[in-house]
Amino acid sequence: MITSKRAFAGAVVLTCLAGSPSFAADTTRGDLVITKAWSRATPGGAKVAGGYLTIENRGHSAERLQAASATHALRTEIHEMTVNDGVMTMRPLDNGLVIAPGQIMTLAPGGGHLMFIGLDGPLHAGDQMPVKLSFEHAGEVNVTLDVQAIGAQAPANAESTATAEPEHRKEKAAAAAPEAASEEDESFFTHLHAEKAMANVTVSPGRAGPVEIAIQLEDANELPLRADAVAVTLGNPEHGVAPITANAERIGNDQWRVKMSAPLSGRWSLGLDIRITPADAVNVVSPILLR
Repeated sequence: MITSKRAFAGAVVLTCLAGSPSFAADTTRGDLVITKAWSRATPGGAKVAGGYLTIENRGHSAERLQAASATHALRTEIHEMTVNDGVMTMRPLDNGLVIAPGQIMTLAPGGGHLMFIGLDGPLHAGDQMPVKLSFEHAGEVNVTLDVQAIGAQAPANAESTATAEPEHRKEKAAAAAPEAASEEDESFFTHLHAEKAMANVTVSPGRAGPVEIAIQLEDANELPLRADAVAVTLGNPEHGVAPITANAERIGNDQWRVKMSAPLSGRWSLGLDIRITPADAVNVVSPILLR
């Protein structure tokens, strides 16, 4: 909920839309065209959220997304995703994100994205979230992110927007985009946040059945966190599946992995018991969505 105190303090209110959803319009500034700006709804108590959008540079010089900000978040970072030895890791881009001349850069789940940290309230499907992007040459650009459902993989208007795009933009996007994973192979990624520890969690594949859960731990300063032990709990109370807990195996200084079973599709509850030391533990819980 957005409280009156927050409104009085001048925070930008997330507008809940009634009736048929409306979608954020494309934004043009100089040679930049920003489209398909969206985010996901967050469960109650969540303090982080991802932001996704597409940036096309129609100019003849490289552009750099240097920073981003949102009034309702303590800070906003530009993140990249990399895979090392089968483990997906996430790191902020301190020098920003470069968009080459003629390039279409897409920030999407499982890849580069904006990370909103320290949210002062949950995001609900149907909200619109204002964000300010700061570019090296184009300056500050205000965009609006459409908030989709938890676990959404794309904005609801992606299909209609794509059909309206000129052919030259479609061709550029096809040339710039990496080979897409099939729906069967696509992983589910989420970011769990607590005061002392954060966890980047990848569930592969992102569908019902046997799954492998990879965990990358960070401390409050987003530095690699070495813990003594990590236990993972999966449950589905909606369908009467009792929680099952398994101990994860350390595969790196800050990386853990465990194989479990999630026999039903739908929303599951994933919990982490992170034992930083024998006397200091962090417990975080988040929903995950499996096909």
